[in-house]
Amino acid sequence: MIPLLDIRLYRSNPTEFVKKLREAFHTVGFLLLRHDLTPPELAPRMLNEAQRFFDASLEQKQTISYENSATFRGYMQLGVENTAGQTDMREQVEFAVEQDSATDSDSECLIQPLYDRLRGRNPWPDLFQPSLKPCIMDYVKQLCRIAHDIRQAMCLALGLDKHALDSLFDDATGEDPPHWVLKMISYPHSNDSSSSFGVGAHTDTNFFTLVLQDAVGGLQVFSEGKWIDVPSKYGADVLVCNIGEQAQILSDGYFLATPHRVLSSNQQRISIPLFYNPKLSARIQPLVDASSTDLEWRRRHGYKHWKRDDNVMLETVGDNTFKSLARSHPRAFQKHHADLLLMPDGHIIRRVDANAAAKEPS
Repeated sequence: MIPLLDIRLYRSNPTEFVKKLREAFHTVGFLLLRHDLTPPELAPRMLNEAQRFFDASLEQKQTISYENSATFRGYMQLGVENTAGQTDMREQVEFAVEQDSATDSDSECLIQPLYDRLRGRNPWPDLFQPSLKPCIMDYVKQLCRIAHDIRQAMCLALGLDKHALDSLFDDATGEDPPHWVLKMISYPHSNDSSSSFGVGAHTDTNFFTLVLQDAVGGLQVFSEGKWIDVPSKYGADVLVCNIGEQAQILSDGYFLATPHRVLSSNQQRISIPLFYNPKLSARIQPLVDASSTDLEWRRRHGYKHWKRDDNVMLETVGDNTFKSLARSHPRAFQKHHADLLLMPDGHIIRRVDANAAAKEPS
């Protein structure tokens, strides 16, 4: 059972909201959130804009192809992305927080840290859908407001001051903002929806995710050894919120990054997740000791979620973000970052450094 909360409760009765959020994120790692986006038609408008984009011709969508983006942004055809090595049956377009590109007057190879290569601008479809950019920017602004409240509630749920995570997200200089990522995803209808997946089982590597979805359904979460359907009947009135690996680490495992997947359907499904992240330079480490705090442990003793063996969390948000993008989009990584190597453990290093290390005497 995935609980339904209302973000308005956080403002009227924060103690009660925090109590319910703590139990949801501790036991299943997912919740449904009735939002207060303004204006109220913003969420339906966002879904309509997504549908309009995917209804455009392939030729139009390819004008903002991610293959032309060193920051992995833009349109991806059906079957381009993979999850855990398995091809995703979905088409999508990806946008992220906009910054000036991290370039060097001599060579991109000199940019440090390497994850600074992810900073850049979005390829907007202004030529055939000029209404999309302003809609997305309005939507993201509203969603980040809600995400800020959830972040504070999570701190309170762990017995911390509500501002305990501010340093990971705040950016006084404007040079290292919170790295949000938004995807618009279309899962096409399938004639064999009983045995195929739009996207396979995975956990999110970010802090937490807020998903706007239509009423088609297909999202499932894995909890206590079984797959549970996430209700879709609420449509644009409710967001799906799930914990990512960063929040699991920050909470010392008290909150759960829950595996989830999307089943194929005999209808097209539209989904718009916003991946809420700290700034790229943020380092993720436990803020509490879950075994020695006063937090009530409600999960079955010794219960652990499924987890990929090679999914190691790296030093910073930027390192992990680059790792995930390189794994999911190997062709784009090779095209735009041919001077880099993706190691089996997820670290990304320069080829010249790897070659130099190989020449050193053992």
